[in-house]
Amino acid sequence: MRIRIQYYASIRELIGAPSEELKLEKEIMVEDLLSKLIEIHKPLKGLRRFLIAVNGEYVEMNKALKDGDLVAIFPPVSGG
Repeated sequence: MRIRIQYYASIRELIGAPSEELKLEKEIMVEDLLSKLIEIHKPLKGLRRFLIAVNGEYVEMNKALKDGDLVAIFPPVSGG
């Protein structure tokens, strides 16, 4: 199973790349993908929250990912 991942804003800067593709052995949930990405990219460990979109729609952490999904990861948005 392959998942494409796009990084935005400060997350892109921390990782040093705009995107990557991961090959996974089985279907996983968004929260499991984030755990795996934190293992791969240690600078993400300090971040507590993320906004996640799968195939253009914002999703919850318990969303199951499928082969070919495009996952976009954004830092939380704040404003004033």
